Amino acid sequence: MKIKNVIGECLVRAGKDDFVDNPSLTDEQKELQNRLLACVNIAYREIVSKYLPLIYEERVVFQDGKCLAKSLSKKIIFPVRVKVGDSVKAFKTSADAILCSYSGDATLVYAYIPDKDFAITDEIDDLRITRSCLVNGALAEYYFQNKVFDLAKSFDADFRAETGILRYKGRSVIVKRRGWLA
Repeated sequence: MKIKNVIGECLVRAGKDDFVDNPSLTDEQKELQNRLLACVNIAYREIVSKYLPLIYEERVVFQDGKCLAKSLSKKIIFPVRVKVGDSVKAFKTSADAILCSYSGDATLVYAYIPDKDFAITDEIDDLRITRSCLVNGALAEYYFQNKVFDLAKSFDADFRAETGILRYKGRSVIVKRRGWLA
């Protein structure tokens, strides 16, 4: 999905004209576009840090049972697992490192946050995220920044509901057998 299409939908849902494709923008339109772009980036970071984490697998070296977070190629949110061959090792986290009772080469699986923000011409290639979810999150942030709390609350409620659905989409829900089914 293209970022400019997300911003265009934000404008339409906010009751404004979609001016994103105009070749020349006024200063007011540029400022609004930049503010909405910042809100889209905030909403996207919240989605990938809380609801649908981006997972990366990297070969690392544990020296004296420690792997520094700054040595990783991406900005880590939280570690998922430490694998050595086919076995999974137990680990702990500290403020700046991942601690393990193992020393040597291992594979670290971790959730990360993207390094850079999106520009107006970029695309989001994550198929798990819907446009309406991103629009609701961006508008919730936009209205919160503008101190229009009733609209911010409304869009935030829609954003939370939709991210909850996206989080469990495709997973089977198992309900335990209860006494009334006997």
